[in-house]
Amino acid sequence: MKSLPYSTMKIWCLLMMVTTRCAAELFTSMAYIDSLLDSSREVARIIDAYVAHDERRIVELKKLSQLYKSEKIEMARGNENIITNPLDSYVLVKRMADNWRQAERLMRFNAVDGIIRNYTGEAVGPVGLPGDEDVIGMAVGLMRLQDVYKLNTYDMAEGRIKGVTDGHKLTAEECLEIARIAYNKQDFYHTLMWAQEALDRVRKEKEPTIDETDALEYLAYAMYKQGNVEWALHYTLQLKRLDPNHPRVQGNIKFYQDALNPEGTVQEPDPRVLSRPRNKRPIDLGIPERDTYEALCRNEFEIKEKDRANLYCYYKSNRPFLKLAPIKVEVMHWKPKIVYFRQVMSDEEIAVIKELAMPILKRATVHNAATGKLETAAYRISKSAWLKDLDHPVVRRVCERIDMMTDLSMDTAELLQIANYGIGGHYDPHFDMSTRGERDPYEDGTGNRIATVLFYNANDYTFESLNAGNRIATVLFYMSQPEAGGGTVFTTHKITVTASKHDAAFWFNVLHNGEPDTSTLHAACPVLAGTKWVANKWIHERGQEFRRPCALKQDDYYDEQPITTKRRRVR
Repeated sequence: MKSLPYSTMKIWCLLMMVTTRCAAELFTSMAYIDSLLDSSREVARIIDAYVAHDERRIVELKKLSQLYKSEKIEMARGNENIITNPLDSYVLVKRMADNWRQAERLMRFNAVDGIIRNYTGEAVGPVGLPGDEDVIGMAVGLMRLQDVYKLNTYDMAEGRIKGVTDGHKLTAEECLEIARIAYNKQDFYHTLMWAQEALDRVRKEKEPTIDETDALEYLAYAMYKQGNVEWALHYTLQLKRLDPNHPRVQGNIKFYQDALNPEGTVQEPDPRVLSRPRNKRPIDLGIPERDTYEALCRNEFEIKEKDRANLYCYYKSNRPFLKLAPIKVEVMHWKPKIVYFRQVMSDEEIAVIKELAMPILKRATVHNAATGKLETAAYRISKSAWLKDLDHPVVRRVCERIDMMTDLSMDTAELLQIANYGIGGHYDPHFDMSTRGERDPYEDGTGNRIATVLFYNANDYTFESLNAGNRIATVLFYMSQPEAGGGTVFTTHKITVTASKHDAAFWFNVLHNGEPDTSTLHAACPVLAGTKWVANKWIHERGQEFRRPCALKQDDYYDEQPITTKRRRVR
């Protein structure tokens, strides 16, 4: 067997030093987007090695290498918080995916072809190179932000998102890619908007980034699917004038003409007299539920004055330790009871928890009510990890603090779940507890989640404890401060809990008699700008018999107002 040349051995060693298993699904977590910028330098070093080995491709490869080296500088723009605008994230991932495909093609047919085959699809440094799935995920996230926050397509393409630092302007090619992704998902609502934007931009570009006929073809078909047949014919006739020999143009013209008048001829539509194109958004979630959810995310509902009068803040000091360090509590709502614990997680604790979670983050899963299994879902986009009390003293300390915050036992609580949300990362309206008719995910005996604590900041440890009943409560810690979006909303009573770093939201999921409280239907709003880290603890029924006993009446579900002195009304 012939030994490899010395230069080839050097390249092999370089690749082995920086190659790890691919961490796909970059779009599900903003934590990986920031790390991706650092990976650009390592990709540049790999490309430089190949350039030295193969002189025939040196010019093109050096250009690509320079692109990777300059990417971090261009994207950062002197801002310490590098990626805040989701359009910047989309551009970064798409450029890296496209450029790497080009670099791979240039390096494919040379003496180290075998090394490239082994390398393709694996990670560079701490983060995997983005692929098609990541570009698709980013584009879908942008479309979700566009819908929830009512963003104008032109403004988005210009890099403008309200309340967010301006980002990169999109090229016609980048707009058409979003349209193409929407088209492949049979989403002609977004196909129409982004194909139109791509067409407008390519007509203004000095160096066109796409063929205008491609934009016209996508736009024409989207117009047809959205009920605008005359507009579809208009754009198809434009396509014919640009490319009379287009392979599909004659068939498409006849198809649209027949749709307008199968019995006779059809005149060319005049856009000056055509009515404005219709573009109805497809139904998802159910219209009333969807509209309420999105309006809450946009903070369009205000608390009624009569409800505000019953809200107040106080210091919780009913435990010996809390006499020295009382916990700040803000009552957000009474039915269901939702409270905000203020300043209950420090920056140091957040840093430790994020450091522990980063290496084990996996695509978040949901419980399938029909099968009882955990699986990924399009309505929950994030990465998550589960931390045990034994993993670090900070995790154990946080768990002990939750006991003091909620007065509930942690003996049957689930592990601390850490979640990081990517572009448009969200969780559609859902319950934390199991409901009637649903296969019980807590049939292990730990009981329902009695409450929820959610901290903003994988390993399948979710239901490790046994015989604990349903999830009775949720605690949700906010471990970061998104620039925009990322709140938690309760759709039944139209309550918005804004993500606030260091704070934790808390609510009960079940009534005192153990029945599910369906008014706790809630959702995580998409992150419009910045990043969102949360940590949540689900607390189960078993072990709470003397801490939260069953009431004589179902109406007694709402706990008595806390025994405390220093209260302050919420203004």
